[in-house]
Amino acid sequence: MSALFRRRLLHLGGALFGLGVMGGLTGCSLHPLYAPDAFGNGPTGGSSVQSQLRQIAVPVLGGRSGQQFQEALESRLEAGEMPSLTRYNLSVSLNVSQVGLGVQSDSTTTYVRFIASAPWSLTSQDDPGHKILISGNAQAADSLNSFDNQPFGQELETNTVNQRLADALADQIVIRLAHYFTVTERKREQEKQPG
Repeated sequence: MSALFRRRLLHLGGALFGLGVMGGLTGCSLHPLYAPDAFGNGPTGGSSVQSQLRQIAVPVLGGRSGQQFQEALESRLEAGEMPSLTRYNLSVSLNVSQVGLGVQSDSTTTYVRFIASAPWSLTSQDDPGHKILISGNAQAADSLNSFDNQPFGQELETNTVNQRLADALADQIVIRLAHYFTVTERKREQEKQPG
């Protein structure tokens, strides 16, 4: 078997595999999560995922890193539009720990690892029992190099790391919430369909 024949056979096998994968995905009904008409703007009259996300009240979180996290959550949930009313409460807390690594002979550290976790839960304001609709624990990690005699630079870098952690945690939580509303709305639409 010549090298050219083997190469052509490999290309043909790869093309057939790609077609098989694409053919298998045709029934998946992929759709954008945040599309205005993802759910609800059609004839069934539900509400879109983004409008559901806008109805979530975010608690006030203390400290600078808590404020960054709260702002990151609000910007993703509201998507540039202030909610007219809220129907859900998001309970969330932020825990950030630092681990000094790269310990020198004089006991100073040259590398700091930040580990953040945010346990959260969503409840409906309409439910007097405050039953948890969905909950989770978002986690993220980041790091920075420590510089001797650079306190201002260190402070700026720490602030940047905290912002990246806040963004990563907020992204995880909002994706889970959007998935929850997508699944819930899909179930409602299926229940409305006859037979």
